[in-house]
Amino acid sequence: MTGEWSALWRELATHDVQAGAEGERQMVSRWRRVAQELDAGGGLRPGFPDPLLDVLLSRLTPDMAVVDIGAGVGRWTVPIARKVRQVTAVEPTPGMREVLHERLARLGVANVTVLATPWMEVDLEPHDVAIASHSTYTSPDLLAFVRRMEACARAACYLALRVPAHDGAIGELSARLRGQWHDSPNFTVGFNLLLAAGIYPNVLMENAPVRRWTDATLEDAVERAKRHLRLEGAGRDAEIRECLGRRLQRVDGAYRWPDGMRSALLYWDTP
Repeated sequence: MTGEWSALWRELATHDVQAGAEGERQMVSRWRRVAQELDAGGGLRPGFPDPLLDVLLSRLTPDMAVVDIGAGVGRWTVPIARKVRQVTAVEPTPGMREVLHERLARLGVANVTVLATPWMEVDLEPHDVAIASHSTYTSPDLLAFVRRMEACARAACYLALRVPAHDGAIGELSARLRGQWHDSPNFTVGFNLLLAAGIYPNVLMENAPVRRWTDATLEDAVERAKRHLRLEGAGRDAEIRECLGRRLQRVDGAYRWPDGMRSALLYWDTP
């Protein structure tokens, strides 16, 4: 059973929207804007509660050393660093690392060491806690990624994954156009993979979607779907338009997707 979930994760990871040079460029651009919002709020994003981070912070103590894998622009790194003794931030993407360094200097956070080496290649002494928040999606071997987390964590591992809407329009389109309901690596696949491998994590689920996609026009929504599913050309536009015209809601003159964005935090003590 482990092999089936591993194969599905690997297949989805190779098609993830963050993969490739263009996906990386868009990701860095988006997170640079988020970083500006974070800094305007003193390190936290105003108006965006993060219950998963709150629970994580409540379980950390000032004497701990934490490794934050795929730290990005430091959305979790900065609040964690203010709670613990030392943070090692692993971030191999140059653009994300540049923003992270800028933020640490601007906010006066001095107890973070930033490493450019990819997680599966990094040579790291054990820390108390290993964290990977939405940083596994382009890693084809999730189980190897997690086993390396366990080897580096003396106390506990924390893994945040996105949770797909069970009745989302993207899932319907993915099943119709690509023959697979799962459009990208996610909690459903990752959680079942861990269970099949003998890892039984606790799960904290966000109670409600944090945000929903909104597009100004139906054509914008069609283009979003094509980007997300990595579909080129106009060969399937009519099918996409029919689905979205049926599934999207008109709200305040725009088209709102039913696909709510929420996350889950998986956490477990290391052996």
